[in-house]
Amino acid sequence: MVVKLPGGIYWGFSMREPYGTCELQYVSDVRVLASNFQVAATHPMLTDPCSHAVFDLTQYGSGPNGVIRGAIVKGGAIRPPIAIEIQVRGKEVVATRIERQ
Repeated sequence: MVVKLPGGIYWGFSMREPYGTCELQYVSDVRVLASNFQVAATHPMLTDPCSHAVFDLTQYGSGPNGVIRGAIVKGGAIRPPIAIEIQVRGKEVVATRIERQ
């Protein structure tokens, strides 16, 4: 999935949890984040319904090769989602590289 973050930055990430098979969910309704995950948010976040983790794509967290977007703000996840490098070329949004685990 690719999202446009504040400041016009495009960020890509895998929708599968890094070390498992659970499909992550992009939650744009902050009321759902508050009621289902007990996270007070002002912007969309990524969630893992299996571990009940919540990831904030505007913050950085620790990955195996350094820091990456998607800090864990709640729950027991091992690390942020797998990052995908995105480049904008004119009207195209292109995935150019995926993070190694």
